[in-house]
Amino acid sequence: MSNIPPEIQNVLTDCAKTILPQVYTDLAQPGVKAVGQALGTVLELSSTILLPLKLVNEKAKLLFAKRLNEYKEKLESIPEEKRAEVSPELGTPILDKLTYTTNDEIARLFTNLLTNASNEERANLAHPSFVSMIERLSPDEACILNAMQKSNDILYCDFDGILGDTYVPILKHVTAIQKYVTLQYPKNELAYLSNLESMGILKDSYPKEKVDERLYAEIMAFQRIDLAGEQNVPSKYKDAMLTRSFYSVTPFGRMFIEACTRV
Repeated sequence: MSNIPPEIQNVLTDCAKTILPQVYTDLAQPGVKAVGQALGTVLELSSTILLPLKLVNEKAKLLFAKRLNEYKEKLESIPEEKRAEVSPELGTPILDKLTYTTNDEIARLFTNLLTNASNEERANLAHPSFVSMIERLSPDEACILNAMQKSNDILYCDFDGILGDTYVPILKHVTAIQKYVTLQYPKNELAYLSNLESMGILKDSYPKEKVDERLYAEIMAFQRIDLAGEQNVPSKYKDAMLTRSFYSVTPFGRMFIEACTRV
């Protein structure tokens, strides 16, 4: 913004003050006032002043209004004395994302993060890097994270055929996730887990495994691993080997899940 003439900057700054009136007709509503108070600095800073220009587009304006209303409803659940002003480092990029995020699962992560940043008791969870991390998630991955609110592990099994001195993968890192989460693209599950691992949310704990083998029974039944063995041994392979392990949620991943999946 440093190359923009001062007179233009003044015009844009004045435009920034019109953001809430573009979304709400009654600015006296307590919920609207709460939004204005929580996002006051964010709306005023130079990095946000182009937002009114984006809202000239009617589709962007309607989408932004929908997302801001979702945030307002969550904000109203926070006691007034516990509400905090959102830091611009976090609030500014989130508002920008809310002008074009069409997927409800991803938008929910953004509004949850914004809500937690507005809560004195949970603001410590709202790390600025989480904004860019949400951008790297698919809707299916968002669903997986939602299902992990109360879980610290994702158990998995590998099932390999033995051909001479070679191990040939039959089933790779299979889980029971899809028993509980409906994925739009179920064949991408392993890629999703790899992405969550690359982001530091999950950590592959191999070669560790859970001591209680019964914990893996659900995966064995759901993925029909016994049947896979019957189909491949000895018709294709001399023998087969089952390996058990798990993904664990990292401390950083737990913080991300807490900040973005619940308020």
